[in-house]
Amino acid sequence: MRPFLIWNLNGDDQSILNHVSAGFIPFFLPPERMVAIRELTQSFLEDYPDSEEALHTILELDKQGTWTFDDVPLDSGVFGEIVSRGIVEQADDGYQLADRQAVQAVLERDEDTETVTHNRALPSITFPQIEPLVLGPVFGALLFLLLSRIFTYPSVFRDGVVVLPGNDPYFYRYWIETLLAQSAGSTTLQTLFTLPAEISYGEPFLIAVLWLGTEILGGSVSDAGVVLAWYPVLSAVTVGAIVYLLGTRVFADRRVGVAAVVMLALIPAHALRTSVGFADHHAFDFLWLAVTMFALVFLADRPTSSVRESMTGIVLLGVGITGQTLAWEAGPLLLLPVGIYVAISSMAALQQNRSPLYIGYPILIGLGGGAVLTYLIHLELGWHTPVVATVPAILTMGSCGAILLSEVAWRTDRSSKLLATIELLLLGAGGAILPQVFPDLAKGLDRGIAFLLETEGIAETMSLVSGDLGSIFGPALLFGWILFLALPYLSWVTFRIYHDIDEKALVPVVYAWFLLGLALIQVRFAGELSIPIALFAGLGFIHLLSRLELARPILWDTTPSQQSTTTRNPTQHPMSIAQFPDRDTIVPLAVVFLLVGSLSFAMVPIKMNQPSISETEYQAASWMDEYAATQGWSYPENYVFSPWGKNRMYNYFVSGDARSYSYAQTNYADFLVATDGSAWYRTLRERTGFIVTRDSPYQHDDFDQESIQTRLHTHYGSATTSTPGLSHYRAVYVSDDTSLKIFTLVPGAQIAGTAPPGTELTVTTNQSVTGTSFTYTRTVRTDANGDYTITVPYPGTYTVDGTRVQVPETAVRQNETVRVDTQ
Repeated sequence: MRPFLIWNLNGDDQSILNHVSAGFIPFFLPPERMVAIRELTQSFLEDYPDSEEALHTILELDKQGTWTFDDVPLDSGVFGEIVSRGIVEQADDGYQLADRQAVQAVLERDEDTETVTHNRALPSITFPQIEPLVLGPVFGALLFLLLSRIFTYPSVFRDGVVVLPGNDPYFYRYWIETLLAQSAGSTTLQTLFTLPAEISYGEPFLIAVLWLGTEILGGSVSDAGVVLAWYPVLSAVTVGAIVYLLGTRVFADRRVGVAAVVMLALIPAHALRTSVGFADHHAFDFLWLAVTMFALVFLADRPTSSVRESMTGIVLLGVGITGQTLAWEAGPLLLLPVGIYVAISSMAALQQNRSPLYIGYPILIGLGGGAVLTYLIHLELGWHTPVVATVPAILTMGSCGAILLSEVAWRTDRSSKLLATIELLLLGAGGAILPQVFPDLAKGLDRGIAFLLETEGIAETMSLVSGDLGSIFGPALLFGWILFLALPYLSWVTFRIYHDIDEKALVPVVYAWFLLGLALIQVRFAGELSIPIALFAGLGFIHLLSRLELARPILWDTTPSQQSTTTRNPTQHPMSIAQFPDRDTIVPLAVVFLLVGSLSFAMVPIKMNQPSISETEYQAASWMDEYAATQGWSYPENYVFSPWGKNRMYNYFVSGDARSYSYAQTNYADFLVATDGSAWYRTLRERTGFIVTRDSPYQHDDFDQESIQTRLHTHYGSATTSTPGLSHYRAVYVSDDTSLKIFTLVPGAQIAGTAPPGTELTVTTNQSVTGTSFTYTRTVRTDANGDYTITVPYPGTYTVDGTRVQVPETAVRQNETVRVDTQ
C-alpha cells in the first residue's frame, strides 16, 4: 500500500480519483490496477445507485470496442464523475473502460446483493465510509477553525463568571434567564406558546433553541451563560463542516472543501461573529444560510432519477427555509438568493433544452414544505408577524411561476431572452400592484428597505467600503487577504457558468454576489458573505498551489474528455501523508499559506478582542452591583446610564435588566456634550442610579471645556477658571487607571451663610474616591443682602473663605441645609 497526500497524485495513480463531491477520497491506492478500479466503481455505485443499468450498457458497448458519450444513457455530470474517477478513460476515437473486468466484477457482485441494497422503506441521508487517514485533513481543518474561535476564552470565563463580549448577547441572556424563571413548573410547549412579543417578533427560534439547550444542561442561570458562550463556536464548526461538503460537491475536489474550511477560519468578520461568547443572532443565521445553500447544491447534484436523494434535498431545503425565516426578523432577506437561483437555473435549463419543471420540482416541493411549516409555527406559536411568516409562501409562488414559465417556453420553443423579459415585466407589475392588493405586505417590504438603507449610528450599519480606512484596506481588515483571493475566482466561475451552466456552482455564485451587495450596503452582512467567499478562496488556494506545482490540477475546470489526461500528468511532485513532507514541498506550501493568511493572523484575534469586556469595565460593573445592593436600590434606581455599546452589559450585572439600550442610545451622547448640568439632573434623577464616563467615549476626545463630559470626567464636577461647577453629580468610583469613572445623582447639601454683599466666596473640599484624591471647588457670590447658598454633592469637610464646615451624608442625600458659622 503506497500512501499519497491529498494535494498530489503521481503518474498513472492520478487517474484513480474518488467521488470528491460526496466528501470521499482514498488516500491509499493499491498497486493492483484492477483492485483500484473495482473499489472506485463500487464507490461510484454507492453514490449513484441509479447508474448501475447505465454501467451495464457501457460494459456491453466496451466489449465491442470504443464508444462515445452519445452512446451511453448518462447526463454529462454523471459521465464526468465516471471519467474523473478513472473508471472510464479517453481513447483515440472515443472512450473505453479503464478495466473492463474490474467493472464487470463489481456489477456481478451487486446483482448478488441486490435484495439487500434495494429494499429500503424510507429515504435517508447516507455518508460514505471514510478511512481514518482520510478524515485527518477534514478534522484538522475543523480543529483549526475551532481553535481560531476560542482566543478570547480567558476574557469570557473569569473566576466562575461568564462575561459575554459585546452588547447584544446580554439581551439574549436576559430573556433566557427570564424564560428559565417563567418556565418553572411549566411544560416546554407552554413556554414556547407564551413567548413575550419582544421575542416572538424578533429572534424566537434562536432564543427557544438557547433556552432548550440551557434546560437540557441543567436549567440554572450559570448554565445559560455557558450555553450562550459556546453556541457561536458550535455554529462555526457546524458551518465549517457544511462548507467542506459544499466545496467538495460544487468543485468536485475534496481539497477545495478542506481549504475552504481553513479560509473560513481565517476570515476576521466570521471570527468576530462566531467567537466564544459572542452570542448574537448572526451565528445562528450562518447555520441556516449554509443549510439552505447545501440543500440547493445537493438537489442540483443529485441523480435526477434518485427519489431517495431528491427527498433528502427536499427535507434539507424545507428545514433551511423555515430556520432562516424564524431565526431573525430580517431572515427573509436571506431567502432572496433562492429565488434568484431558481430564476436563473430555470432559464439555463431552457437553454440546455431540458425540462425546467423536471429539474426544479424538488426545489418547489422543498420551498412549499418550508412555507407550510413556517406558517403553521406562526399560527400555533405566534412567532413573527404575518408578513414575515408569509415570505416563504411568496418565494414558493414566485419560484413556481418562474419554473412554469420556463417550462412553457421550453415546450413552445421560446428563447430564454424572451422568458427573461417576461419575468422582469411580471416582477415590475407585481411590485406596482402589491400595495393595492396586499398593503400590509407592502408596508413590511418598505420597512425592510428602510432597515437596509437607514443607518442608526451603529458601526454594523455602515458600508463595507465606507469609513476612514477606504474601499480596499477597510474590507481587508474584515476579510484579510481572503476576499482578494476569492474575488477573481468568483468572477471566473461566474463567467464560466454564464457560458456553460453548472447548477451546483451557480448556488455559491448567486449567494456570493447577493451577499456582497448587502455587505456594500451594511457591513453587518460581512459574516454571511464569509461563507461563499470561503468556498471561492478555497478554490483559489488549491488552484494557486497547482500553478506552483505544489498540487495536482483541479478537475472542475476541465471537460470530461480532458480530465483523464489531466489526472495523468506525471510532472506533479508526490507528497506522502504518512511521511513528513520533504523541504522541497513543505517550505513553499507553508510560505503560500502564510502569505495568504498573513493579515488574518493579526486581524482575527484583534476583531475577536474588540467587543470583549475589559477588566476595567467588568470591575466597574461588579462594584456598581455591590454598591446598589448596599444601598438597597432596585430597578430603576440602579439603572446604569452609559455609552450604549456597553449599556446592556452594565445593566445586566447591576440590575439584571438588559432588555434595551435605547434610552442610552438616544440620550447619552447628548448628555456628554450638553452644558446645563442641572437640566440633565432633573431629566435623569427619576430613572438613573449610575452614570459611567470614559476617557474617549465613542472614540471622541475633543469635548468643549463647558461640556458635561469634561466637567465630570476631568474635573469631578469641580469649577475651573472658565466653567462653573456641577451640584448634583457625585463621583463614587474611579478605576485604577482613571479611564473609567462612576457618578451617582444626589439632591446635594446646601451650604448657606452670610458675607459682605457682592463678595465672591470659594468653597473647597478634598475628596478621596476608591483611592483617587481630588479637590472639589465651587465659587459663589453673595446677594445684595449678603446671603449666599450653594449646593454641593459630596459629604465631608468644606472650607468656605477660610471657615470650615462639616457636611454630613444625610444632608447630601436629603437636600438639607448646612449653615456656615461666621463668628
